[in-house]
Amino acid sequence: MIGLVFDIDDTLYCRQDMLVKAAETVLGTSVDDPLHFIKIFYDKSDINMKDLESGRITTREINGWRYEETFKALSLPFKDGDGVLSADAYLELQSHMSLSENMIKTLNALADNPDIRLAVLTAGESEHQRHKVDMLGLERWFNPENVIVSGETGFSKPDVRLYRIVEMKLGLKPNNLWMIGDSYRHDIMGATNSGWNYIWINRNGTPYPYSTKSIVVKTDKELTDVIYKTFIL
Repeated sequence: MIGLVFDIDDTLYCRQDMLVKAAETVLGTSVDDPLHFIKIFYDKSDINMKDLESGRITTREINGWRYEETFKALSLPFKDGDGVLSADAYLELQSHMSLSENMIKTLNALADNPDIRLAVLTAGESEHQRHKVDMLGLERWFNPENVIVSGETGFSKPDVRLYRIVEMKLGLKPNNLWMIGDSYRHDIMGATNSGWNYIWINRNGTPYPYSTKSIVVKTDKELTDVIYKTFIL
């Protein structure tokens, strides 16, 4: 028996294009280097994550701040309030998000395998992340008991205690668990420190230390292909 534990954002679905498109819509200009924009935005995302998870700040507020900090770093012209407007535009785009056909096919195959247990481990504020679970229809494949939102636990990725909660939920040992996520700092370091295996979606080609427990992919298609090859075929 093995357990596959998925992150949500930029793992089960890709949100990077939506983040950039929202900014471009509000600013009325194109972002010259979307990957650099995303890197800065995500770096800013780490700063206030604990405040977000604890409910001291809302997702809308923190995303507005992240946007404005990213605009400043890239010298993009913006007006007061454009950060929050971008956050609102991003939420509107998110309201239409869905899983890819490849991901749906992959989750169907995994859910049909009696030797595989599935879980979700996602970082963020409870209500916001639970809304994504509903919008994506994840209850089709994931038992609600096995959907863990860090903001509901008192721990943040990559805290090993968060990963131990998943182990207890699934009743599996660390070496039988795989973390599937996009953030090296949060998903992959948490998995590594917990003794798990992992599949890292390294979308930006970030350098990383090699691990015998690692599988690294760059795209959504590569992710579903490697899941099929490793766990289904």
